[in-house]
Amino acid sequence: MKEPHPTPATEIADNLVRRYGKVRAHIEIDRLLDQIPVTDLAGLACDWEGFWARSSQILPKTDWITFGRLAGRGNGKTLSIAHYINSEVRAGRVMCLGMAAQNETKTIAVQVQGLIDTSTPRFVPVFTASTNELRWPNGAIGYAFSPESPGNIRSPSMHLSWLSEIQSWPEATREEALLNFDFATRVGYARQIWDATPKRGHAILKRFIARAKADPENHVLVGGTIYENRRNLSAKAIKKLDDAYAGTRQGREELLGEMLEDSEAALVRNEWIEKNRRPAPECVSRRVLSADPAKTSRAGSDRTGLVDIALTADGQLLVMGDYTGRYRQAEWIDLAIDRYIAGRCDLLVIETNTLQDALFEFISMVARQRGLSAQLVKSETTRHQPGIVYVKEVFARGPKEDRAQPLATAYERGRVSHVIGVDLVALEESLTTWEPAKGLRSPDSIDALAHGAVELLGVVGLADHARTAFKGINSLSAAVSRVPSAGAVGNIAALLGGGTGTGGRI
Repeated sequence: MKEPHPTPATEIADNLVRRYGKVRAHIEIDRLLDQIPVTDLAGLACDWEGFWARSSQILPKTDWITFGRLAGRGNGKTLSIAHYINSEVRAGRVMCLGMAAQNETKTIAVQVQGLIDTSTPRFVPVFTASTNELRWPNGAIGYAFSPESPGNIRSPSMHLSWLSEIQSWPEATREEALLNFDFATRVGYARQIWDATPKRGHAILKRFIARAKADPENHVLVGGTIYENRRNLSAKAIKKLDDAYAGTRQGREELLGEMLEDSEAALVRNEWIEKNRRPAPECVSRRVLSADPAKTSRAGSDRTGLVDIALTADGQLLVMGDYTGRYRQAEWIDLAIDRYIAGRCDLLVIETNTLQDALFEFISMVARQRGLSAQLVKSETTRHQPGIVYVKEVFARGPKEDRAQPLATAYERGRVSHVIGVDLVALEESLTTWEPAKGLRSPDSIDALAHGAVELLGVVGLADHARTAFKGINSLSAAVSRVPSAGAVGNIAALLGGGTGTGGRI
């Protein structure tokens, strides 16, 4: 007969709160603890699985091969896995452990320290930093690896491997690191444990989820939210996170632990964004602010799209910032001028569909109030000049989905990079969830980004055309042979200048 699982402390506390209220429940808990001998209290403190753990934190006793915990932040993933591994080491079933988080520092700070913190008093492992080895009193050893150096994972034969926060492993080396863990985990019961916070479009997580759906007995997958662990977290912190992220893509992933799928009809794929992220460069070739102003700032109205983008020397479009929001007219213009000056921008691009001629006048007035001048430009390429805000007006024509398609193509071809460390969550959510085919209004941040991209990538397009007009020496020879003979110089001049001999683009 199967023994009933003891009632965990969390359920006892909840029952007392429901019965007596919080204040009286604390009194009752203190009274109960006073009746327990000190030696029993010491044993109770170490009884993770029998008393402290939530039932969802206890790993199954079945003969699984992999166990995955895909849950929101603060769910208690690390704590439950560390307790399980310590118990397996004490039982002698794990004598060689391999572990890795996103880098060596995190492996030591999260996994190694987590195993030390959850060990029992007479069975505390000792970590040796010079060799990155964690040793338990019974001779079991744990190796601290990093997916940044996947070659190091090839050496030991492991009973168990623990792969933590897979969603943050470096893309360039994560597949090789995972392959080496798979091959190295090959002795004893050869199990693998992984944990992660969901991240849409993540190739490894998608693969692990599919594997668990196909064979749930051998590949166990458990989810969870931050709210399951709220007894151990600050109520104020939970409320703050709720207020900031509830209902957003980031909230669904980071708080609720949901693995969101990419929409096939969305403008941009999350994998395109992730693949091409870059750090901010020291300098750029050209930088613009692009705005799609709203008519009003009333509740329910459109927002004003405002994005900061730049062009690198190698022709990459960088998204440097997103300041889209609901502003009064003077507010967004003030903000745009602030960002223009701070970023030493070369141009402010504005869509004039809604306010038309009046918009530049408003910008000029605000600029004058700040001791600056606003200058309207047409097709000339401007460069940053202190005291001057260069403004270019664009009038959008045609369906928005058609105007946004070149932007989507640029993302797909890897021509757009989001700057690492910049808060672009809202923009990325819009890019990866807006489906043009449904006929919904495009988000204002996308409209602003599209206008700025046309301004910058239009210049790149000309440069690309010049570089790729001729496909090899045979094409060049054929083109030269078609130019009327006027000597070598004349032939080349006519080729480059369209027959005028005055130069120009190929």
